[in-house]
Amino acid sequence: MALNARHEGHSMSGMSGMSGMGGMNMPSYTDIQHYFWIFTGSIIAFAMLINILNFLLFRQRLSSLSARPISILATSYAVVTAITRELSQVSLPVYHFKQFKLRTPPLGPTFLVLAWLAAILSFSFYGYDTFDQRQWEDIAYRVGSLAVAELPLIFLLAGKQNLIGYAIGSSYERLNWLHRWVSRVFWVTVTIHMSFWFRSWARYNYIVRKLQIDRLTQTGFACWVILTAILLTSFLPVRKLSHEVFYALHVVLFAGLMGAIYLHLENSRVYFWVSVAIFFIDRVLRLCVTAWANIPLLHGRSQVWANNATLTPLPGNVTRLTIENPVISWSPGQHMFVSCHSLVPLQAHPFTAASLPSDGKLEFLVQAQKGGTRRLHRWAAKTHLLPNARPVADVPQQTKFIGLEGPYGAHRPLHQFSSVLLFAGSTGATFTMPLMRDIVRRWVHNEATVTRHIKFVWVIKAQNRLCWFQDVLERALQDVVELRANDGREVELEVSVYVTCDEELEAMRSSESGINGNTARVCAPREHGEAEIAPFATAPVTEDTGLLGQKANKPSPAVQEVTDDEKKGCGPDGGCCCKQAVSEDGIESAACTCCNPVDSSSSSSSSSPPSYSEKAQQPPHPHSHSPPMSNASLIKLHTGRPRIRPLMRALLEDAEGESAVLACGPQGLQDDVRRSAVALSDERAIHKGTGAQGLYLHLEGFGY
Repeated sequence: MALNARHEGHSMSGMSGMSGMGGMNMPSYTDIQHYFWIFTGSIIAFAMLINILNFLLFRQRLSSLSARPISILATSYAVVTAITRELSQVSLPVYHFKQFKLRTPPLGPTFLVLAWLAAILSFSFYGYDTFDQRQWEDIAYRVGSLAVAELPLIFLLAGKQNLIGYAIGSSYERLNWLHRWVSRVFWVTVTIHMSFWFRSWARYNYIVRKLQIDRLTQTGFACWVILTAILLTSFLPVRKLSHEVFYALHVVLFAGLMGAIYLHLENSRVYFWVSVAIFFIDRVLRLCVTAWANIPLLHGRSQVWANNATLTPLPGNVTRLTIENPVISWSPGQHMFVSCHSLVPLQAHPFTAASLPSDGKLEFLVQAQKGGTRRLHRWAAKTHLLPNARPVADVPQQTKFIGLEGPYGAHRPLHQFSSVLLFAGSTGATFTMPLMRDIVRRWVHNEATVTRHIKFVWVIKAQNRLCWFQDVLERALQDVVELRANDGREVELEVSVYVTCDEELEAMRSSESGINGNTARVCAPREHGEAEIAPFATAPVTEDTGLLGQKANKPSPAVQEVTDDEKKGCGPDGGCCCKQAVSEDGIESAACTCCNPVDSSSSSSSSSPPSYSEKAQQPPHPHSHSPPMSNASLIKLHTGRPRIRPLMRALLEDAEGESAVLACGPQGLQDDVRRSAVALSDERAIHKGTGAQGLYLHLEGFGY
């Protein structure tokens, strides 16, 4: 019968010149593939144009030392940019269902995904009548050819050495969400392709028979099953459960998918081989980058291995990895994949470089969660388990060979903006700290810099986390003080640290409301094993002076594990978390609102807080990593969580040109910063005739 003849070989090997039954003027299946790539290439070219314009704007600002648009063209571009940013960053509020939170993505990514889906459906059904049974198999042919054409784009968006990212000024991690959604639309395309074949065969009860006897049907159905498995395992809950398991499963399933696609396509395999070529190009480039980062012979050195790291345990269950005299360079805010196969075999995790190349060392702060990062911290803690009388500096440091891949990451250079506001939650400071220090370094070396004002905001659980970066913070502040005093430079750096779960600090604040906001150096090791920072919570807004006194070093016992079951509260060691938002310019202080009752044994300050004078007289702990500092520190210390919008409003009101706001930390912090940026852009009518200048927003998050 005719049906059997048409089904004998329903693959796309002989379809290149076919136009289907929709009419002689219908585009051929090959034409549809070409149109798809013309459309895709146009989008990439437009993004490249934006990247070029941003680069030209960057050069113009450095030459004029002004972030304010000075021409009609620049003003027009600023207006369009401001409107696009405001619309693309709008998102609905977070919905709470008992213990679950539902977050909606911003309007910009949502619009892109829906527009992409609409374009794919338009390519699929243009000129066809889906109710005409005679056209069902022609639709299946066309959609199948379109699915094959989509395959190289998925590989282009998946690579670490991302060719599209280089072209548009982005990086692989900024395009990873797009890779996932393009892949999900690819699944929709494949499902439509299969459904119209099944729909046609179902008229004759032929589906089961085709699956039994036809190899092309079998391989095609295998493609859909494997692709569905990839889809189901790619959602966030599965990735968060175990990223290593997800990654291994993803690679195995995708290898199986490519094998099934190869068998299904028969002779029409151009796009298949293009995809394979893209995959191996990415792997070769990554291999070259990895060799450059780890083999000192390529840099004229005689060492066998370039990266020999010292592992140091820090408060808050954090491990500092320090590599002296690294062979590679990096830009502030970039990250690398770090591996230590002697402790964590066959794993590599991304960590942001916490230092600058000018420091002469490469540092990472690794938060111990589970698996490999916890093993790193346990090894570091074991090698630094010392008697109280012996300082850490007197003991020879044990090192480990570390493998690096990278650096990765891209954002617009910050020294082209008039004012810069940096938010960090916990170890998110590894992203914002180098950005701040780089601008200060440019000030010190008198390099061309538009920025005149930096506001650095850091949220931590306990004051002893300050030792992660206290030295570099004080050095940066001192550099700015000297620039203002000696050179008369009109530059400003403000550093505010918000402590959310330090009961001793809160008790001292309550009893000593009149003391200043300077902080003492605290870097004594303490118990590890607790989670680092709770998600940001929306709480009633009250104001606080945020001016705190000095906190003494607290002796700690030998390093020990504190499990989650042993904790009674959300703070360190089961203590209390202050969830209220505070304002830096507040007048009256308010009591901290705790998430749990405080166990009297969890903090000595909860029963009888020592006075400020008593604390100031206490000697530093022998294990302190730094010498005592004077009480004149310029770091402002506050209890509670920062009020994002007032901080951002103050920055925008004082800015002489476009400002930049960057945040790195928990998802709640990112949501607060994004919503505040959108609200203030609308409130101030940025570049809409009010004179208010632009706002560049860049968000970085934890995880994958």
